[in-house]
Amino acid sequence: MLDMTLTKLKNQEFENVEKTCFDIESRLKGIGEIKSRNVFATAYLAYLVADNKLQNTKELSNYVETELSFEQSLFLKECIGNLWSVAIEIAHDYTVENLLATILWMPISNRRSEPNSETPESIVNLATRILNINNEKVADFCCGVGNFLINAIEQDKNSKYYGIEINTHYKEISNIRLNLISDYTEIEQGTVFDLNMDKKFDKIFCDYPWNILKHNTGINKEKLQEFESVVPEIKKVVKSDWLFIMNVERHLKSNGKAVVIATNGTTWNGGIDKKIRERFLKMGLIEAVISLPANLYSTTAIPVSMIVLSKSNKMVRMVDARSMASVGRRQNVLSNETIDQIVHMMTEDTENSKCVTFEEIEKEDFAINPSRFIYTEAEVENGIPFGNVITNITRGAQVKASILDEMVSDNPTDYQYLMLANIQNGIINDDLPFIKSIDKKLEKYCVKNNSLVISKNGTPAKVAVVSVPEERKVLANGNLYVIELDETKVNPYFVKAYLESENGGIALSRIMVGAVMPNIPVDGLKKIIIPCPEKDKQNKIAEKYLAKIDEIKVLKYKLSKAIAEMETIYEEG
Repeated sequence: MLDMTLTKLKNQEFENVEKTCFDIESRLKGIGEIKSRNVFATAYLAYLVADNKLQNTKELSNYVETELSFEQSLFLKECIGNLWSVAIEIAHDYTVENLLATILWMPISNRRSEPNSETPESIVNLATRILNINNEKVADFCCGVGNFLINAIEQDKNSKYYGIEINTHYKEISNIRLNLISDYTEIEQGTVFDLNMDKKFDKIFCDYPWNILKHNTGINKEKLQEFESVVPEIKKVVKSDWLFIMNVERHLKSNGKAVVIATNGTTWNGGIDKKIRERFLKMGLIEAVISLPANLYSTTAIPVSMIVLSKSNKMVRMVDARSMASVGRRQNVLSNETIDQIVHMMTEDTENSKCVTFEEIEKEDFAINPSRFIYTEAEVENGIPFGNVITNITRGAQVKASILDEMVSDNPTDYQYLMLANIQNGIINDDLPFIKSIDKKLEKYCVKNNSLVISKNGTPAKVAVVSVPEERKVLANGNLYVIELDETKVNPYFVKAYLESENGGIALSRIMVGAVMPNIPVDGLKKIIIPCPEKDKQNKIAEKYLAKIDEIKVLKYKLSKAIAEMETIYEEG
């Protein structure tokens, strides 16, 4: 067991961990492909040598066989191979404290080729602060290599800790780590859905595997039926995200609190997700939602959300922390000061946080992503729903790349093809690719003059107005919405100018759905409010906008000409 406090050990040795890991890896030659678990196992064996004053590989092997569990012994043998002498060498070169710190805090999922097994320290620190653990029963569902539990023990060593992990290697790593620092831990191997429903906890943390299919979770029929009795819509889910969240809620005591890490899509996806969120809200199970910055994980750059669960909630606290990251060497982090700010925002309204009612959430189709409520559009003068001035809206043609290659013409024709890549800074390139002809089946995807095009995917949205000569036909591709406007009511360039403004950008961002690749749904697009003043005012703004487009085109021409001239200066000299 550890003699000094975890905080003291961390402050004293943490900076040396990376160097120690690098040294161990460099010595593990001959073991084949070296993974993080190989480095971990070697550090642990070296720690056993140093802590128990073992003299040689025979004594070390005997200690592993007699003093450790069969599962732990098997894990170490798999990871170290026949290089037991390396552990002896390392034990002679490092202190017990340095080796212990390496075991506890070395990164296990620091390579994108390895599956994610640990929650970033930033998220763990924030979760621990929000849960405020104090002499309670605490669980980590899908505990991975035990990062959350280590941090929680550092904050409160008197609580009883439980972890469950399906991966054999990660379970052993977690077990090794926690047994070194606490007598009050239990780590089991298995799926979280096998837990007896009578097992309840005061505090739960869960960073589950995102977006896996329901049939790959191993959830048994009885557990699924129990979930369905509370939330019937669970029966229809394809992906497992809400199964994991539901499982956490079912194992939470009546006065307990849980923190779950989910993809952003879980907070705003439509369909079944929307209906499940509605159920959770009406049952008072969601206390808060925190939008976290992108690139906090070492294995993925996508942003995630922290959902705080508890019972009998009447409102939901929304916190937008997306822009609060500090840029680290390999990934973003949340500094201690930032975590303090987020914890403060959990109790106070600020420019990045507020409490919202269920009625407000219902107006947003039961989406619970904070940006829907914190960054509201400014009141739009003479505002109308965008759909009121749309006469037709279609998605571009779904043309396979191989077919498109056959359609492309090297010579100018009366037919051209518009792709998302052809729109730069709100301007459509003059040199759209030519195509030989357009099949009659695809003519309905041709863009009419003065149509507005908006990118379906990605953020920020791209917006442009297409100018199509009478003798020309332009085919739009599938990543674009083509919108025909009632020009008796709105000037297309006026609408474009608004959608590219700060308020217009916020309006578009608030309707986007999807986690990895945000996209704009047609229904949401029709509902956003746009200004619709008198046509004279619209035309004046549109004229100014067109004048700036012409100015940009002239500048681009001058720039390209200057670059071309610069490349011939030597020959001219």
